Amino acid sequence: MTTKELVQLGTELVKDANARGMMLRMIGGIAIYARCPSIETNPRLQRVNADLDFMVDEKDWMRVGEIFTARGFVKKDESAREQHFVQDEVTAEISHPHFREDFQIDFSARLNVTPLTLPLADLLLMKLARVNFKVKDIQDATALLVDHRVTTDGEEEEEINRAQLYRVANNDYRLWKTIFDNTVTLEKVFDKYLEPEEAQLAWRRTELLQEVLDGKTHSLGWWAGRVLTR
Repeated sequence: MTTKELVQLGTELVKDANARGMMLRMIGGIAIYARCPSIETNPRLQRVNADLDFMVDEKDWMRVGEIFTARGFVKKDESAREQHFVQDEVTAEISHPHFREDFQIDFSARLNVTPLTLPLADLLLMKLARVNFKVKDIQDATALLVDHRVTTDGEEEEEINRAQLYRVANNDYRLWKTIFDNTVTLEKVFDKYLEPEEAQLAWRRTELLQEVLDGKTHSLGWWAGRVLTR
């Protein structure tokens, strides 16, 4: 299945959930492809996408599987944080809103902000909060930053809300440092993925992220974490 076909299937599944009164949103690479037109025209930002990733409202966790089984998916496995369904070569992974990879982040209040996908800021946050910042994460983050303005509490369907990154990162020094360090990494490699003018645009937007991350007052929890990690 092509990436475009995966986006179409993901969109249909979100709409199916909405019709049943459930709140399901796309996340991950497919969601970013759906929101970033530059990926389609820039081969350096294109990567293999074989899976569909979603996040579902906690109240719908127990019944979200009916959306997928109605579409011919079969449940593969389930844990407290994830459910996996398969259909032919496609795997659909549904995450709990109390998301945990390298860090635990609660996205419960963010699911109803924008339709189809999590807000752009949260899609970017999930990429920047990776201790192992892989090439695919760099590609996805680069696409978000070249295609979308960075604002403070702006129009979240079309803009990256840097205040959201600050609110989440400011409570956890290790998370903050991971996000900040990954923005520094991005600034060093934009030229590898973008034309010079686009690289400058993405760099300026990354500077806006760093400005709010490092330029505002930090919480007591942040300072305590900094002391403990020395």
